[in-house]
Amino acid sequence: MDPPDSASRVFCSRILSMVNADDVNAIILAQKNMLDRFEKTNEMLLNFNNLSSARLQQMTERFLHHTRTLVEMKRDLDSIFRRIRTLKGKLARQHPEAFSRKCHLYPTSGLCALRCR
Repeated sequence: MDPPDSASRVFCSRILSMVNADDVNAIILAQKNMLDRFEKTNEMLLNFNNLSSARLQQMTERFLHHTRTLVEMKRDLDSIFRRIRTLKGKLARQHPEAFSRKCHLYPTSGLCALRCR
């Protein structure tokens, strides 16, 4: 065992005498306050992350639904315009005189371009 006045004891006692206990307590209190703040911030960020994840899931489902709806609408419109072009072609073949009159009156009409095809 070390004698009471060993070098290590003297060193430790001198180091301890240089440190102010009030300063150490203030540092410990500040660290505890910071830890509390960090824990609260971490909890808020976790809640925000969970909420964002749920909202992202909802918006993804809505986006997919609307995308499917738009694709179906485009397909329907393509079908409708194809039918209209077919009907215009049939009418142009059945009534060429009416279409030629129309082309003279309205040369920029889509019917004239259809007749030339």
